[in-house]
Amino acid sequence: MRASKAFFLLLVLIVLAVPVSAQEPQQVVEQLLRQQQPKRHLMDGIAVGADLLGAGLKLAGNDWSQMEAFVRLNLYDKYFPVLELGYGEADHEGRELDNHFAVKAPYFRIGADYCFTKQHNGNRLFGGLRYGYSNYEYDLDSPVPLTDPVWQTAQDFRHHGLSGNTHWVEAVFGVETRIWRIVSMGWDLRFKLRASQKSSEIGKPWYVPGMSMNDSSLNWGGTFKLVFDLTRR
Repeated sequence: MRASKAFFLLLVLIVLAVPVSAQEPQQVVEQLLRQQQPKRHLMDGIAVGADLLGAGLKLAGNDWSQMEAFVRLNLYDKYFPVLELGYGEADHEGRELDNHFAVKAPYFRIGADYCFTKQHNGNRLFGGLRYGYSNYEYDLDSPVPLTDPVWQTAQDFRHHGLSGNTHWVEAVFGVETRIWRIVSMGWDLRFKLRASQKSSEIGKPWYVPGMSMNDSSLNWGGTFKLVFDLTRR
């Protein structure tokens, strides 16, 4: 009887121990995964950079160009608020009427990106939104006087310092990859929608600094950026 009781007690202990022993490997694996994943903070980094595409247009002598720099925060390695500051200019002559347009003005955009990649190791696939604004003065003139269709009188068409401003929004999709330590490069595509615009009755601007061409309310563009991540872990 003593032997049978002892055997029964041993059997009960084994049955009770099986679930505990089965849970231990799972707990060990979960603990190892938590140790491998870096701890993220609210403020996980800051980066600065510049758009190389706009500088390339300037060097190539394009009708319009813009110089742009940005500063970007890293929140939890997933959300990236960004401020973009730039200076756009254009000097364009029309092909049909030989009219001339010129503008030089600053602009800014503010918004945020969301990183779709799970782990941030310097490579990012992201999407985001921007709000942009530019306040500017522009020139419209023509080397040939315009003839009034009613009175048949010629009048000079020279209007300088016309004031205007434009608000727009952008949807951004892009990629970024680390090329050396804190240095990264990336590109993005931007779909731009003009929200509102104030311009002179004489004529609207041919180009809006920061938004690009002004021939339609819906436009697109892109950037090719050099990025310096100052607090990469």
